[in-house]
Formats: sequence, structure tokens, C-alpha cells
Amino acid sequence: MTNYSFIDKSVIRRTTVIEGEIVAVSPLRIGGGKENFDPASLARDSVLKDVEGKPVIPGSSWKGVFRSAGERILRFKKNVEVCSGVGKDYCLNKYRKAKDFETAIKRGNIEEALEIFWDYTCLNCKLFGAMSVMSNVKFLDSLPITYSLNTRSMVAISRTEGAAARGALVTVEYVEPMSKFTFKLIGTNLPNYAIGYLVTIMKNIHDGLVQIGGHKSRGFGFVKFGNLKFLDDGKERKIGDEDLPVNVSNVIEGEGDKFFEKMKPFMEVFDSVKIPYPKK
Repeated sequence: MTNYSFIDKSVIRRTTVIEGEIVAVSPLRIGGGKENFDPASLARDSVLKDVEGKPVIPGSSWKGVFRSAGERILRFKKNVEVCSGVGKDYCLNKYRKAKDFETAIKRGNIEEALEIFWDYTCLNCKLFGAMSVMSNVKFLDSLPITYSLNTRSMVAISRTEGAAARGALVTVEYVEPMSKFTFKLIGTNLPNYAIGYLVTIMKNIHDGLVQIGGHKSRGFGFVKFGNLKFLDDGKERKIGDEDLPVNVSNVIEGEGDKFFEKMKPFMEVFDSVKIPYPKK
């Protein structure tokens, strides 16, 4: 009988926390949209702010970054199919099993629902959630520790042509380099390979392979992690039949590169384990 501990939300078998800071290496802009428009600001393209007017990186943005960066890792590093999670591009839709899954849920047949979800979803759906299924990872909003804001005039991009609009300038607000924000994710029932997957994504961000926010083509969005801490409640050191054990401490701390070096056993499990992927 398959062990569905990873995707079974009825019992908490393991809680994992990774927290620390992120430092902006380049200008950073998480867009605020029209609802965040500040009439007192000269900028017409402003950063997202909280009720106190401080810049914030919402947890939803982190989830999107991790899912899209993970999609590339799974496709090119593990050479497997994975859905984008955008719009209706979810595994349960792609493999036409959504109806059977929803029917099993409505009938209260949890074992059947778990089996369908396990067999017909990619790692991203299992980890970050899908329709009717909550995520196993929660990203908290990143709040500013120290920051400064600035503006820059840039050539506007034509939405119809996708190129620079002639004579059109837009004033962009951004967070200055060296600004610091909090970072925290909380995982539930994560196998060691899933922890390794998350840490691999974090290292890609830290190494400058993944940017966050807008204006990436203009060099915005590079950040590094600092003062990182990994906390594991240690209830179970292995989740699911396919997982591999990792002999590490329940608390791991380190600054940037040193932290990722200490977390290497998890990343090695992700590299080596045969992760269940959706049936065709």
C-alpha cells in the first residue's frame, strides 16, 4: 500500500521552517498595481507597499517565483514533465482526472482521492498545491528590515509591439540595492527530497540564476539570502516510501553559501531520488 504521507493533510507528521533575510543586490521592484497607486508619488509604476507605506514582498509572489523556477529545474535537471500551474495548466486538468478526483472528494472517499492525486500530479502540484488542494508550503510576506526607495525614468514598452515606445518615458519606483527583507517558509509533511528541491530553488536565487519582481531584462530583481536557519521538528526523518533518510541536525544555521553547503545532503537526495511523476 502506497504511503501518501506527503500529500495527506489529515495528520501533521513533520513541520519544516526555513527563515532568514534577503538582501537586494540590484534594484528590486514588486509591482503594486493600480490599487496600490500613490498620488503623492512622482512614480507611475510604484512598488507594492503595506498599510504603513513600507515596501513588501507578498508570500504569493514567493510562491510564484518558487513554482516557476522549480518548473525549469524539474524540466532541465530531472528531465520530467511538469505543469506550469498558470490558468488551467494543472496536472489534474492535463490528464483529465479532475472529475474523478472531485467526485472522490465529494463522496468522502479520501483514499481514492489521494491515489488519483498521487498518480496524476507532478511534484509542483504535490508541493505547491492545485485546485481543491492546499499547498504543503506557506510563504510569509517578506517585510522590510532596512530599506530605501528611489525612482528612475525608463523608456516605456509598447504593449502591442513589445518594443520600446518612441518618446515615451515612465517613472519607476524601486527598492535600492542593499535593502533587507525578512524571509520565511513553513512546510508540512515534506519529504527530504522536497526540502532539497526547495533549497535548490533558493540556491538558484542566491546564485543569481533566478530574479524576482519586475524589470528583469533591465537588471532588476537579483537578491541573496543571509542569516538562514533551518528548523525541523524531527517527528519523522523520512516521509513516504520513495524518500531517502538524511542524517543532519534538526537545526542548521549559516550565512548564505555556508548554509547551502550544510544543506547539501538534502539537495543530494533531491538529485538522486526517483521522485513520483504523473502517469500518462
